Amino acid sequence: ILYLSFTMENKKRKKRIIIFIIVLFILGLIALFFLFKPEQKTKLTGKTKNLFPFGEINPGKQQQIKQEEEQTEQEVKEIQKEQRKAGPRLRQISDFPTGGFIPLIHTEDKEVSDITINADGTKIESKKTIQVKNNAVRYSSIKDGTIYESHVDPYEIHQNLLVENYIPNVEMAYFSKSGNHVAFQYWNREENVPETYLETISKIPLKIEKCPYDFSKPIKVGDDNKNVLDLHEFLNKNPLTQIAKEGTNSPGNESSLAVPATITAIKNFQSLYNLDIDGKLGPTTQKMMTTICDALQKKKAEEEYKKLKRKYKTSGSFLPQNITSITMSPVDEEMFYILKDKKGSVGIKKPLTDEENKGKTIFESTYSDWLAFWNSVKNIELTARASYLSDGYSYRMNPENGDFHKSLHQEKGMTVLASPNNRSLFVHAVQNNIIHNFIYTRRNQLRREINIQTFPEKCVWTKDSKGLYCLVPNNLKNKGKYPDIWYQGIESFVDSLYHIDGRTGKVDLVSDFPSEYGKQLDISKIGIDDNGDYLYFIDKNTEYLWSYRLLDVE
Repeated sequence: ILYLSFTMENKKRKKRIIIFIIVLFILGLIALFFLFKPEQKTKLTGKTKNLFPFGEINPGKQQQIKQEEEQTEQEVKEIQKEQRKAGPRLRQISDFPTGGFIPLIHTEDKEVSDITINADGTKIESKKTIQVKNNAVRYSSIKDGTIYESHVDPYEIHQNLLVENYIPNVEMAYFSKSGNHVAFQYWNREENVPETYLETISKIPLKIEKCPYDFSKPIKVGDDNKNVLDLHEFLNKNPLTQIAKEGTNSPGNESSLAVPATITAIKNFQSLYNLDIDGKLGPTTQKMMTTICDALQKKKAEEEYKKLKRKYKTSGSFLPQNITSITMSPVDEEMFYILKDKKGSVGIKKPLTDEENKGKTIFESTYSDWLAFWNSVKNIELTARASYLSDGYSYRMNPENGDFHKSLHQEKGMTVLASPNNRSLFVHAVQNNIIHNFIYTRRNQLRREINIQTFPEKCVWTKDSKGLYCLVPNNLKNKGKYPDIWYQGIESFVDSLYHIDGRTGKVDLVSDFPSEYGKQLDISKIGIDDNGDYLYFIDKNTEYLWSYRLLDVE
C-alpha cells in the first residue's frame, strides 16, 4: 500500500513538473516574440492608438506626434500672420465687368500723437497733423457706368460706390489723370455708331455754417437777453464750462438770465484756454469763443457729411458720334480723340474742365483707323491699326501745334507703346510669321530685341521710363497671325508677369500667376500708379479688375 501511494505521488509530481516546464516554455516564446520584434509592436500600437484613446500606448511616439502637430500649427499660424501682415500680392478688385480704371494717390491729413521728453524726464504729448499718401483705384461698371473707388493697401481693399449712373453697356471708359472726368463709350444699336458721353465727377462741398452765437456784448449778472442765452448754450457744449449740471441752465434748459454761475462758467472757459481769468467778455475771450465755436461748427458739418450716402455729383454732355479712339493727357485735364468722317479722320484736342469748349482740330488724315496714345506732355503717338498681313505705321505728334513725324520704319503687324519720357518705344512686329518684341530708342535709332512674345497693350512703362511690366502669354498657338487674333478675341491666353529693363532689355519673371495663385488671366488693359507701388489690370475673360502689389512690406 505504501509502495503504491509513493508511486502515484511520484507520477503526480512528474506531471506537475512537466506542466510547469511547458508553461515556462510558452512564456519564454512570448517574451522572445516581443523582445526580437519591436518594430512589429510599434506598428500594431500605431494602428490601434486611435481605437483605444484611453491609457498610454507608446508614450514616446505620442510625444513625437504631439510635437509635430504643434510645429505644424505654429507654421500655419506664422503663415497666416504673414498674410495678415501684408496680404497676397495678386488681388481681385471688382466682382463685376469693368470698362476702365485710373490709379490714384490721395494725400490726406492725419492727426498723430507726438511725444517729447523734457530734460527732467517728463513726457509731453501733443497732437500734430501729417500728410499721408494712400493708394486708390477708380473704375466703372460695364453694366451701367456706375463709378466705384477702392482704397488699396498691403493689408486689405475697401470698395466705395462714388456715383450711380444709368448708361447701359458702356464697354469702354477713359478716365482723366485726376479721375474727375471720364469718357464713356457704348454702341448705338439703332444708328450702328459708337456714342461717347463725357462725364464730370465733382465732390459735394462740405458746408460749414457760421457760428450762430454773438459774443460781442459784455454781460453782467442780471442781464436778460438773447446774448446771454447764446452764451449759456455755447458754454454748455463743454462739460468743463457748463452753467449747471441739472435744472435751470443745464444743457437743453438754458435761460436768457445771467446769474453768478454764468460768470463762474466764463472764468472756467478762460482758465481752460489760458486766458486772463476776470469773468468778462473782453476782446481776447470773445475771439477765443468764436474760434472754438467755428471749430465746433466744422466738426458738426464733418459728422453730417460722413452720414451722406453719396458724396459726389455728376454733370456731362455727349461728344460727336463715331469717335474711334480716345486718349487722356498724362498731366493735364485734356483729352484727344479721333473722329471718323467721310474724308477719313480728324483728331481733336479738348479741355475737360470746359464743357462748352468743342475742342480744336490738330490732326487730319485720309486714313480712318488710328490708335492714339498720349504718352507725354509734348507727344501723342498715333499708330495705324495693325495686321500681320500689312505694314503698320507709327507717328509722333506734338499736341500743341500738330507737328507730325514718322517714329520708325514700317513693319507688318506693328503696334507700339511709347515711354513717358518719349525717348523709347516698345514694339510688336511680325517677321516670317514670327512675333518680335523690341525696344526702339528714338535718339540713336537703336533696336534692342526682347526675349519675350507679347503685345504692347499688355504692357505699361514705369513712370521713370526705366522699364516695363508686361503680361506675357504662356503660349501663342497661331504663330504669326497676330495682332489680328488678339484684336478679334479669337484666342484666349494665360499670362504671367514679367519686368523688362528698358536700357538693357533684360527680362525677369515677376510672377507666374497660374502656378503661384492658380489664376488663368488674359490681360487686356494695364496701368501703374505714379509711385510704382501697384499694377492694375483687367482680365479679358471675365472683365474683372485686379491689382498686383509691387511694393514690398516688411
